[in-house]
Amino acid sequence: MIYFVNEYLMALNSGIEHAEIKRLQLFKHQGTAAKLVTRNFDQMLYANKQRFGIGDDQIVNMYDFFQGIEDLKPVGKNEPKIESLNLAADYNVDPGADVSHVYDGDKLVMDVHFAPGTVGQIYSVDTFDKTGKKVQTELWDFRGFKTRDQFFSDAGDLISQVTYAPNGKRVIEEYFSHDKDGHNFLSLLQLLNYKDQDLFFDSYDELFTYFLDELNRRDGEGSTFIADRPGAAYDAMLSMTTKVSRFITLPTTHTVDPKDQVYANLSGIYANPVVNQIDKLAGIIVATDEQKADLTRWMGGEAQVKAPISVVPFSVVNDEQAHAKRVRLAQRTAHKVIVVGRLTKERHTEDVVRAFETVKKRVPDATLDIYGYGDQEKPLTEQIKKAELTDSVHLKGYQTELNDAYNGAQVYVNATESDNEPLALAEALSHGVPSVVYNIHYGPADLIDEGKNGYLVADSDVVGLANAIQRVMKDDQVWDAMSRNAYDSITPRTESIVFAKWKRALHLKH
Repeated sequence: MIYFVNEYLMALNSGIEHAEIKRLQLFKHQGTAAKLVTRNFDQMLYANKQRFGIGDDQIVNMYDFFQGIEDLKPVGKNEPKIESLNLAADYNVDPGADVSHVYDGDKLVMDVHFAPGTVGQIYSVDTFDKTGKKVQTELWDFRGFKTRDQFFSDAGDLISQVTYAPNGKRVIEEYFSHDKDGHNFLSLLQLLNYKDQDLFFDSYDELFTYFLDELNRRDGEGSTFIADRPGAAYDAMLSMTTKVSRFITLPTTHTVDPKDQVYANLSGIYANPVVNQIDKLAGIIVATDEQKADLTRWMGGEAQVKAPISVVPFSVVNDEQAHAKRVRLAQRTAHKVIVVGRLTKERHTEDVVRAFETVKKRVPDATLDIYGYGDQEKPLTEQIKKAELTDSVHLKGYQTELNDAYNGAQVYVNATESDNEPLALAEALSHGVPSVVYNIHYGPADLIDEGKNGYLVADSDVVGLANAIQRVMKDDQVWDAMSRNAYDSITPRTESIVFAKWKRALHLKH
């Protein structure tokens, strides 16, 4: 079995998770079994995997594994509801769409919260004492059973939590204390009656490592584990004691200086696998030849490379999209510009808005749609309002389905300061959208053929960004040629070619 190791799969995800999702479907289409492995407790995991088209046999979560619910299905749509709580007959319920308040006379005794995207399905139940303090929270799994109890101190701090199997059996107990600075921390984690014994762990990472070893034992050992998220996923995989083939992917640039990937200090998140424990790795996987060359030089040259470095594109264009009917300019929204990605500082979406402000003065009907989420949403909203662009620039939020957005766009723009390989750039090109991007480490130079399917702009050159966007827009015949080139340019990211590279990197025989 092949496992892609991460911490979580959430309703809103980063490029790491999106790359894993694409990889899962690639391996499935190629007939090779693979699973995403997640660590964190998540009562909505079933809903999230359904949302992203991940099958039950394509994902395994640490808590689900020990709860014995890997194959559990929901009890029914929008079930259970508040009636299943068997509230006292004299309690009064003040109903609401997201939460219902339960009163004993005029005293609040419970808040019943409902699961996102459902009609009245129980998500959690808060219980309050006679002073109005929350003392307990019940968490309900999306599949319809009480999965966890949480208990709180008078100060509102989490004291302990218990995770249950569907039959009510206690599976995992967690206890919390305060450090010298008053911060809450996990002081004990106990796995109960697992294989007829109680096991104690000091951290989630310790339990995660044990869980990964258990997966490997279940397979008869010798499985392949690919850690995709630096930190917990790397460290847990490196700590495994069973016989295993270990790989890591590098989802970001590898040094602390985005502009210097050869001589700058290694980023701390890569210290363990790339330096301290590199002897445990069967290989390192990067997305571009450029990063492989830079990392090799950083290590001191090929003679100093202690684990093979393989190049496998993290972006992959599925066969359906690769053979989809091409969308002509007349079918798109004239002068529509799009951005797709997290709204964080390093993504510099504010540069795109500034560039668009210039474009708008020269192309009055131009519009900009920004898809994504992050902590820069409020500053961007204020910037858009200040520039008087509220009628032309729209924050569209996080969306899982972007085919219509790409097919309706005339230009895609990416202004990030560093990346590994912008997934959205490959997606845009696969939909025939000429692209304008900062020429940063890594990926844009691999995907953009200057003047053919887009333009590379010097990092932080907002004027250059605006000029390049206008060049794409100004001539319909030029746009048609660039769009054709964009469609053609994604051949190296199609399924058969990318999978062949995975086979070589992982030493797969079939």
